[in-house]
Amino acid sequence: MNIKKLSGILFVFIGISTMLLNSCTQDEGFGGSSHINGKLITRFYNHDFTVFQGEEPAVDEEVFILFGDNLNIGDNTETSFDGSFEFEYLWPGKYQLFVKTDDSTGVSLDQTTLKFNVDLKKSETNNIGTIYNYKALDWDEGKAKISGKIVVTNYKNTSVYPNLEIKDIGPAQEQEVYLTYNNEDFYCERIRTQADGSYVFPNLLIGKYTVFVYSEDVITNNTANIVKKVEVDITEKNQEITINDIHIDKH
Repeated sequence: MNIKKLSGILFVFIGISTMLLNSCTQDEGFGGSSHINGKLITRFYNHDFTVFQGEEPAVDEEVFILFGDNLNIGDNTETSFDGSFEFEYLWPGKYQLFVKTDDSTGVSLDQTTLKFNVDLKKSETNNIGTIYNYKALDWDEGKAKISGKIVVTNYKNTSVYPNLEIKDIGPAQEQEVYLTYNNEDFYCERIRTQADGSYVFPNLLIGKYTVFVYSEDVITNNTANIVKKVEVDITEKNQEITINDIHIDKH
């Protein structure tokens, strides 16, 4: 076979191969001219998702992409400072994005995934808009603060009700102060007062709190203590609340 005839056969073969390749549908994945972008926002709640705490752009959060019907992760990217992300140079087709999130239904304590389907056209930039994931916070992962003072009235041991005699009145030092969150049955924090009777509960979430201390029952001399409590409602994430002095008695 001469060179000219061989070259002609090769030319025809290459041409047919090119036509066949062009006629085939390209699978989803990288190599095309289309893009998918969007923005991820994290919404924060308390531990049981009953009180919304606010939202902010998700920074350095991973967003994953699946190609077509492939169940394996095709790629992943991290969100920017404003929560934005993008997957570039994709072929047209069907894609699925997913992000990790805490389970807002309360069914599972483990993280789950939120999935978003995208149909991508040729040379298209598909902005899927803002998507949200969720994060549960403990009561002490907030930014609010409750503070106050405990004042104690000490009565003379020799005096009894109704003729009680005051020995002195001053700051309650090393007094235990308790905090409960959202009417839960058990206290979430217990601290002791400073030398001036002051106390501070920092890093609190939005929600309802009860600050309480135990006071002696100087009227009936009952061995059971009396609970002195104050209800506090934090409505803003940076709120600082100073409550009125709580007075207790000791005999």
